Amino acid sequence: MKKLIPSFLILVMFAFGCEKKSETKTTNYEFEINTSKSIGASTLVLQTISDSRCPINADCISAGGAKAYFKLTGNNTDQEIILCKGDCGTLASVANIKINGVDYSLKLIDITPYPQLQKSSVTQTVKVELTRA
Repeated sequence: MKKLIPSFLILVMFAFGCEKKSETKTTNYEFEINTSKSIGASTLVLQTISDSRCPINADCISAGGAKAYFKLTGNNTDQEIILCKGDCGTLASVANIKINGVDYSLKLIDITPYPQLQKSSVTQTVKVELTRA
């Protein structure tokens, strides 16, 4: 019986010690229109922003939404990605993409600054989070 207990403990340690940990890596990026970021051998470019959010201190019927249009180029393919925040209908704030055979999740964090009634020509910044699945 005394020999059984240490053998059982060693068996349990091997069973749980061999469990593979998933490695998720998250990277945050900030884009302005026509800026690009290299991700491995691919390039992610913010092409345009469509912002129909209700401006601060305005009375609006709906909250509106903001869309960021990206183009992912790599491995001789181009992929259009649209991310939306706010009232977006069927569009989502997260897109599952594949870069160099690896699965990633691209999540729209924010589009700043928030629209204001008096200001119209302000450089907008898009913040995204890229997570390796």
